[in-house]
Amino acid sequence: MRKRNRVLAVVLSSAMALSLAACGGTETDSTAETTTDDAAVESTEETTTEEEATASEGSASEETSSETSDDASSDDSIAVYATSTFGQKFSPFFYTTAYDGEVVEMTTGYLLASDRGGAIIENGIEGETVNYNGTDYTYNGMGDVEVVQNDDGTVDYNLTMRDDIVFSDGTPADIDDVIFGIYVQCDPTYDGSSTLYALPIEGMEDYRNGMQTMASLILDAGDAGYTENEYYTQEQYDEYWTAFNTAGETFAQEIVDYCIANYADYGATDVSTSAALWGFEGLAEDATAADFFKAICEAYEYSVTDMEGETAGSSLAELIAANLGDDLTTFETGVAVGDGAANIAGIERTGDYTMSIHMTQYDATAIYSMQLIVAPLHYYGDESLYDYENNSFGFTKGDLSIVKSKTTEPMGCGPYVFEGYSNGVVTLTANASYFKGEPEIKTLLLQEGTDADYVPGIVTGTYDIAVPSISDDTLNAIQDANSNGEIVGDTITTYLVDYRGYGYIGINADLVNVDGDPGSDASKNLRKGIMTVLAVYRDTVINSYYGDRASVIQYPISNTSWAAPKPADEGYQIAYSTDVDGNSIYDDSMTEEDKYAAALQAAIGYFQAAGYTYDEASGTFTDGWEFEFMIPGQGEGDHPAYGIGEAASEALASIGMNLIISDVGTSEWNNALEGNTAELWAAAWQASVDPDMTQVYHSENAHGNGTNSNHYAVDDEELDALIVEGRSSADTEYRKSVYKEAMEIIMDWGCELPIYQRKDCTTVSTERINVDTVTPDMTPYWGWSAQVETLEVQ
Repeated sequence: MRKRNRVLAVVLSSAMALSLAACGGTETDSTAETTTDDAAVESTEETTTEEEATASEGSASEETSSETSDDASSDDSIAVYATSTFGQKFSPFFYTTAYDGEVVEMTTGYLLASDRGGAIIENGIEGETVNYNGTDYTYNGMGDVEVVQNDDGTVDYNLTMRDDIVFSDGTPADIDDVIFGIYVQCDPTYDGSSTLYALPIEGMEDYRNGMQTMASLILDAGDAGYTENEYYTQEQYDEYWTAFNTAGETFAQEIVDYCIANYADYGATDVSTSAALWGFEGLAEDATAADFFKAICEAYEYSVTDMEGETAGSSLAELIAANLGDDLTTFETGVAVGDGAANIAGIERTGDYTMSIHMTQYDATAIYSMQLIVAPLHYYGDESLYDYENNSFGFTKGDLSIVKSKTTEPMGCGPYVFEGYSNGVVTLTANASYFKGEPEIKTLLLQEGTDADYVPGIVTGTYDIAVPSISDDTLNAIQDANSNGEIVGDTITTYLVDYRGYGYIGINADLVNVDGDPGSDASKNLRKGIMTVLAVYRDTVINSYYGDRASVIQYPISNTSWAAPKPADEGYQIAYSTDVDGNSIYDDSMTEEDKYAAALQAAIGYFQAAGYTYDEASGTFTDGWEFEFMIPGQGEGDHPAYGIGEAASEALASIGMNLIISDVGTSEWNNALEGNTAELWAAAWQASVDPDMTQVYHSENAHGNGTNSNHYAVDDEELDALIVEGRSSADTEYRKSVYKEAMEIIMDWGCELPIYQRKDCTTVSTERINVDTVTPDMTPYWGWSAQVETLEVQ
């Protein structure tokens, strides 16, 4: 899938990143991990909110809200959580939105747990104690994992499951339920969001070969006309292409309508201009929605899964399915086109509660995929079709219709039982069989709403818990609701949590260098001089823009990551705080103005070392440079990096260097970034659990190559080796040291300046929820629901 960050695609990737940590604090494959990348997604999330991406008006009627509120106040075993519009795909195998994922996490069990830092708990059965923020916490899960790195480079993940897990209908669970779930996600026709099949599991490719869905065969054949074959008839060919193109026109027209409604000021007036704003330039002036969809298809090589990321609302797959109606199953079922293995050789059942997964090579990120779904085979599959010894795994290979038939009604071994969805409300009841104990709150209602109503809803009693988008308006509303004028008070208790990502300024080394040599010492000194001046203004500007909602960071990694250097670590230092000779630029006695002057003086030293001529008499360079700094502030300066750029530009101009600030729209910014024409730019990363740096910093993805995601154009053999080394070890502390060394190389290239780590917030009704029972030390990986079983109402 190509990396394309549209006006809205960027927003959607942010929305999909929302996840809960229920069922022992697990985090599973989700739309987030599929639609964003395993490493990161670049975003301008400062100007958008999660709910703006997916919420629809009137998703819950006023009458429904009132009735829910009355129930909550009259029955102290009920709590109401505010969420956004459900897609009503509540299957752990096929959910596609973050909000459906919330229901899945409440009702589904996962084999392995994770801690507050997102790290896997390897000894969940007995419990494992991990320190976070100075406090020891003990985590329990449904299973254990032993990682064995063999001498031949292969790896075994030996998994053990608790023997007392019971599904909510009273049926005991065992390892066959886990194996069934693995085969669902690895079936050749699987089209959900899990990427388990992409791991280097022995025999995976052999198992998935030799079978395709009829739909994929038809798409592969193209739409030029039917050619006789043994897999489908002309009638089926024509039916599918009609459904596909009809759905595609609707899909493309939604994008056009969205652009015209929201971005007319940026030139969106018809199909052609809307497509260009969306990143598909070159369409004729009289282009139709069908033409636009054709361009999307060609960009993604007709992959329906990949095209989903371009949506302005509807799912392309669902539109196609609606057009096919009852015939959908025919086109989704696998067709044998060659020889395929009967099983996955690397998946081995070793006992009623044990199994092993054998991989052909070690990958540090694979451990997160071991948080396998404990899915009830007797519910999602067919027990009569499960015979492990004879390679039958609970369904007919290539036919997942039985699994998909349960998509709207999940069942599992999570803390809650799904009772139903009606009028914008999902009703969950406490699972008496939950392995951590029956939840204290007997009925949990997940109610659709809009972000603007979350805080007012807590005040009026409509909601008890909400996760609103944080803004000045949100914080002011919370403070107004509390008699003490604070964000924690008698009406609402607010929990601020570091966002799983960070803002930064980047420089393209291919464009900002000396004598065309991006990796020379002179080029590095040029870029470090620029970064030194930019860095000194971060504290003042970020505090002004965000206040308490963000903090300045010093390394190119989210503070939420376990690999992030901490101030107490040996060698920790402020970003770009030393001069060209390695001496500290600042001391504790300096005022802000002193620091600005010291940074500029240090920059002069860097520029001189880069080969520029400095005239002492005039205090300027006689051969100054000129570079453009692109900031997506929508022409209004509404971006946390804007003030930094303006201040730095003024300072640099005083010494004869010209940093041009270009405050542009998202489309122009994105096109420059994707086309590798942006010299300097501001953006934000949304990080994954594992700090793997391959996608963002490895040279294979630089200069427009690979995934074209190394926009810094950093090309360093030592850095590449460290990145590979970091992926190749199971020792967390060792990996942390490797990544710190890698980050120091990145900073030495002068290509990235970390700016800020912003906050998200969770709000809870102080009046109706016993806040003493809310899980402490929330993180992006450990939300309010991580210990939902102990949460109590007043």
